[in-house]
Amino acid sequence: MNNLLKPDYYFKSIYDIDLKWLNKQNIKNVILDIDNTLVCWGAKQIDDKGRTFIEELLKEGFRVCLLSNSSAKRVKNFISNDKILYYTGFGIKPMKKKFLGAIKLFDNNIEETCIIGDQIFTDILGGNRVGIKTILVDPIDSREFITTKFFRRLEKKIKVDLRYS
Repeated sequence: MNNLLKPDYYFKSIYDIDLKWLNKQNIKNVILDIDNTLVCWGAKQIDDKGRTFIEELLKEGFRVCLLSNSSAKRVKNFISNDKILYYTGFGIKPMKKKFLGAIKLFDNNIEETCIIGDQIFTDILGGNRVGIKTILVDPIDSREFITTKFFRRLEKKIKVDLRYS
């Protein structure tokens, strides 16, 4: 298996990630995917549960950046706190450019940065390509963008190989 497709860590949900554990992994900066990681795909705004998760990250001293393949206008709808660093939408994950732009917001500190996302071929691949820690979570919902459905079939096999199913 290609190591670029292998996450460093796996959790069922963002809500299963213990923030003290995250800190022990020397992670200080969190790049967070939106669709099917933080909220259901296509949601117009952040829900209370997602807002609370981000607030807890910030309270514990983490710096947070939202990175999405959605439009910048849509990403702005998820900024619930002025401490959230946000990098423009249309991330074109797994391309390096937007990941590196997000890392730049964290003073180019690759060693203390992670991405949390639900897709192997966008979030995990992109994070591994730039050398940050990668955390895979299961998608919140089965509703997805049409091309994502195709990649989910491939991901299913990879998850079996990784024993994440």
